Amino acid sequence: MGLVYRARDIRLDRPVAIKVLGPNLQLQPAAWGYVLKEAQIISALNHPCICTIYDVGEEDEQPYIAMEYIEGCTLNMLLMPSGLNPALVAHPIRQIASALAHAHERGIIHRDIKSSNIVITNLGDVKILDFGLAKRIRPGTARGPSALDSSLQGLGRPAGTIQYQAPEILRGERANAWSDIWSLGVLLFEMATGTFPFRGKTMYELATAIMTSDPAPPHREIPDWLAHVIAKCLQRDLVRRYHCARDVVKDLPLEPASEPLQALVKRIDRTNPNPVRVAARALAAA
Repeated sequence: MGLVYRARDIRLDRPVAIKVLGPNLQLQPAAWGYVLKEAQIISALNHPCICTIYDVGEEDEQPYIAMEYIEGCTLNMLLMPSGLNPALVAHPIRQIASALAHAHERGIIHRDIKSSNIVITNLGDVKILDFGLAKRIRPGTARGPSALDSSLQGLGRPAGTIQYQAPEILRGERANAWSDIWSLGVLLFEMATGTFPFRGKTMYELATAIMTSDPAPPHREIPDWLAHVIAKCLQRDLVRRYHCARDVVKDLPLEPASEPLQALVKRIDRTNPNPVRVAARALAAA
């Protein structure tokens, strides 16, 4: 749905990331409103694990968001077929859950938590990207339904990635903080095992499995704390699921230093595939 370019702010002499809409969305009447809403949502957050926005604007009828440029690689690039060493899991999940709690407390639901939207920086820490599907709700109502929806409704874009979607979303109910916590559980299962907890040969089979089946048992042995957190995130019964991302943090062990993740990031060959590198107009010209 979008393209992200590396650019340089010549006024402050720093690299930045410029996000623009993909060709299919650029010319739609709602495009500018969508970009502005995403920028407003991100700018309402101030957390070290959430990508910082610098500017939003329009150039040659192309709306854009200028944001923090992050050195590192996405989490899905780090995942081996068997998953990560369990010793490496607690640190990033603690940071992701903390960032989600920060957003939820400010009435913002991400709605697209997945491994490709999580960057592990060169320092071994987390940055959450892409609030393009985020939903702004009234502060204090993050656990209930809301009529204030900042989705891509009208742009022809479904909300979220089905492998990570909560069963209540697939039933047509509205997203809330518990939906993000379900996605966090899917992400945690993926990090621990390299696979997804629900499977299907078709989208219909996958959606049915999410709504009716128990998660697949991990194909490798995982620590009890990890199995407990995954199971509590992936409860279809909302009463039994974590009600707050901060409760997830409380059930995580004290994480090791980020050096092991930092070393793993450095071993990733980020020249394959080659990142898109283009010249972009400086923010100073905007």
